[in-house]
Amino acid sequence: MTNKEIAFKFRLLASLMELHEENAFKIRSYNNAYLNIRKLPRELTELNESEISSLPGVGKAITAKITELIETGSLKNIEKLLDITPEGIVQMLGIKGLGAKKIGVIWKDLGVESAGELLYAVNENRLIDLKGFGAKTQENIKQQLEYFIESSDKQLYARIIPDMELLLEGLKAAYPEKLFSFCGELHMKNPIISEACILGEIDNKSFQKFCRKLTLTDGEERNTINGTPIVYYQSSREYFYYNLVELSTGSNFFQKIKLQKRAYNSEKEVFEHKGLPYYIPEFREDSNLEFIEKYPGENNIVKLEQLKGCIHNHSTYSDGVNTIEEMISTAEEKNYEYFVMTDHSKSAFYANGLEIERLREQGDALRLLDQQNEGIRIFSGIESDILSNGDLDYPDDVLAELDLVIASVHSNLKMDKNKATSRILKAIENPFTSILGHPTGRLLLSRKGYPLDMYAIIDACADHDVAIEINANPLRLDIDWRYVQYAVSKNVLLSINPDAHSIKGIDDNLWGVWAARKGALPISHCLNAMPLDEFEDWLRNQHEKRN
Repeated sequence: MTNKEIAFKFRLLASLMELHEENAFKIRSYNNAYLNIRKLPRELTELNESEISSLPGVGKAITAKITELIETGSLKNIEKLLDITPEGIVQMLGIKGLGAKKIGVIWKDLGVESAGELLYAVNENRLIDLKGFGAKTQENIKQQLEYFIESSDKQLYARIIPDMELLLEGLKAAYPEKLFSFCGELHMKNPIISEACILGEIDNKSFQKFCRKLTLTDGEERNTINGTPIVYYQSSREYFYYNLVELSTGSNFFQKIKLQKRAYNSEKEVFEHKGLPYYIPEFREDSNLEFIEKYPGENNIVKLEQLKGCIHNHSTYSDGVNTIEEMISTAEEKNYEYFVMTDHSKSAFYANGLEIERLREQGDALRLLDQQNEGIRIFSGIESDILSNGDLDYPDDVLAELDLVIASVHSNLKMDKNKATSRILKAIENPFTSILGHPTGRLLLSRKGYPLDMYAIIDACADHDVAIEINANPLRLDIDWRYVQYAVSKNVLLSINPDAHSIKGIDDNLWGVWAARKGALPISHCLNAMPLDEFEDWLRNQHEKRN
């Protein structure tokens, strides 16, 4: 092992001990060892035990650990602490500027166990009230987290697409006579991107040169953006659209449709030549092959501009950034016909969840705003926690006062598949449940969803007239698009909801729409694509379930 590797082992040991609030003297000693060892002019592997123990800041105990590291490559003390520390927490220890003490508070007080979960908590303003934190600290942590996540091998589509669009626009401006397009995962709008692919007419050398000139890309030699590799494919004009379809279609899907290689003037023409419907790029996943015959046609698949309602929103009453007035005004400016306020329920204490008195106070305020505002209908709701036993978070008489209830799991996420599924099935059976929120609780690139029998859950939603949310937050996109067609086959409505915690968060509906389009969600099965009068009819049917 090199001195650098040995030094970082001591830093990890000190961080893990600080995280678990162990002996402060030893923590300081190991941190000093880290600082001293990394500055040594000679490699420790070249020294004998006596020479090591005589080094500044190195005594008997440190010498023994250095010897253990040189001989085995590991330390028993570290392995012991790693066994009781979630992997995500260990990864977070590598985030610059976020020390072990703060991570320990976040882990123990909020139950956060990964960088992605922490970023989600930051976006919901959950750190502000923690001891030793505040708005400024939260903002600093957010910046550090975003950099940390952006530097990982994979990237969220929502985080990489703005820079990639600038790159594509730059290429088109620099070479106005040439064709360029995203292809692969970007063109198919995959929620997670492993490589950012571009198809174009210029040669690879010219593309490389252009990337080096563009300040968006990383470094002189690497074609990457935010650590994500950029892959360039060169194409002749003659076969450009054929190549675009081939590169942006699952391999099995592509083999199934047997397209002909020839000159085309558009992607659409590639399919029309074979007498096929135009399968939009988002849909061309191998997972959709079994639903290819039920494809609704491109004009019937939901689009962002077809959303009429903005459902699932949070305000300063719980953990949102903006007031209910500001949230409603923004939704109206975006031409939504109706708006549903659904702050957190009382069990979500970490999110300033609403006690019954405050819930009723908000309900009165929403009804008054609805009377005063002619441009948009306003409905009262709640994102009710599904408790561990499957009950909702308020008694029936309180839930009965609300226009809509979104039932979601936020705690006790480590149940096995049977228990987790039973818990949610009980919530679906509750007559006050209108929408099942972010069913699996996943956070992309940071937390897997809890294990569920999704088919049983969709079947239950069909039986009890419960809609399912496609949570549009780009960290969630939950329910996964792969279940869209099964839900449609069971006549279950899906609601594309921003889970907005700020006025800016309302725009997240864009990501939800693209996830829905991967599953070819028809407009007819999108709850909030209903115009106001149809949505009100749906609400009346929901209220009839309660009687």
